[in-house]
Amino acid sequence: MLSKEDNELLTRVSNGAPMGQMLKQNWWIPAALSDKLEAGGKPLRVQLFGEQYVAFRATNGKVGFFDEACPHRRASLALGRNEDNALRCIFHGWKFNVDGVTVAVPTQPNNEAEYCKHVPLKHYPVREEGGIVWVWLGEGDTPPKFPELPLVGLPRENFIVFRQKVNSNWLQGVETTMDSAHLGVLHQSWLVGFGDIEFSSENMAPVYHIAQKPFGFRYAAVRALKDGRAYVRTNSFVMPWFGIVSPNQSDIQGGSIFFSVPIDDENIYYWQITYRVNEKLVPNKTHAYEDPDSWPPLPPGPPEDNWGQDREAMKQGHFTGFTQMLGTEDFAVMVSMGPIVDRSKEYLGAGDGAILAVRRCLLKAVREFMNKSVPTLARHEEIDYLTTGPISGVFNNEAEWRALL
Repeated sequence: MLSKEDNELLTRVSNGAPMGQMLKQNWWIPAALSDKLEAGGKPLRVQLFGEQYVAFRATNGKVGFFDEACPHRRASLALGRNEDNALRCIFHGWKFNVDGVTVAVPTQPNNEAEYCKHVPLKHYPVREEGGIVWVWLGEGDTPPKFPELPLVGLPRENFIVFRQKVNSNWLQGVETTMDSAHLGVLHQSWLVGFGDIEFSSENMAPVYHIAQKPFGFRYAAVRALKDGRAYVRTNSFVMPWFGIVSPNQSDIQGGSIFFSVPIDDENIYYWQITYRVNEKLVPNKTHAYEDPDSWPPLPPGPPEDNWGQDREAMKQGHFTGFTQMLGTEDFAVMVSMGPIVDRSKEYLGAGDGAILAVRRCLLKAVREFMNKSVPTLARHEEIDYLTTGPISGVFNNEAEWRALL
């Protein structure tokens, strides 16, 4: 279990909290789906770490990312006119180009051009990768190197990306992603006929083997099978929130990347990218969304109705009663903990090895940051992110899967 003090340090990200400051300074932040920003179209309000921003795609296709409030009278720039590669505030017509330069102040009667030079608009560096607009929210002029995760540079047909807004603290999302022990329990009804991953329900108690890495850690979740072989999933935790998880079939080169990005202390966007390295992605039943900005489905009911759990479906054989989608089961247990779980009351066991490793990585990093150091796990120039790719399969002996770590 954690102390209450460490739980606060890990979970709080808003209002100048050390964890939030560390994350903003040392990592690029997933902010929006690229496809949601139309050239010359509607700006998008974005909330991250309890702060409000606005993103827009200019007529030339470039993305701008500003503080939401106009620096003049604090009206929302999400209301702005997207014109001439700039946003024009509808209140007084002040205009800011996509690079964050004030180019027009029509209410200034004299020396308008000179006055524009002194308007303090806050704008942020952006990068598009993997169908996502990423932003650097740190202080200073030089953003960190962008991590060369397995998604970087892939053709659009090789991956699918979506997210869901969940009433949960960010760490609950990260821990759920890295908790391989729940796979064959919580998701057992969804795993039937879903490739090699179905072996997770044959042995629900994996043994963890963890190897520390410059990016975080890599672990093998080993499940002994009845025939003497072992089903092994080698996944990676990449700081600060990336869970790079094995595919459902061992012959696939690729995987899924899950990440829980704080909207504020009590809400997240839970992201998922499923990718293939050398081939077009063929969507499966977990990818059947109508809106990539709202997938997988949230639990359908309120807490007073057990979050909409279908007990009739359970009587008919469905394990959880959340029949909407596999991810809905994850969201149900996450929100059931409350917005910020009190980890000082937990009772952990051997199946929680990856969870403890996540916490150790984050606590080490935030304490280094509080001591005015760049966290060891955020020294991106020294990290080979291409080694984070997951592998899973059925192995005859220990030597075979240990080589994967």
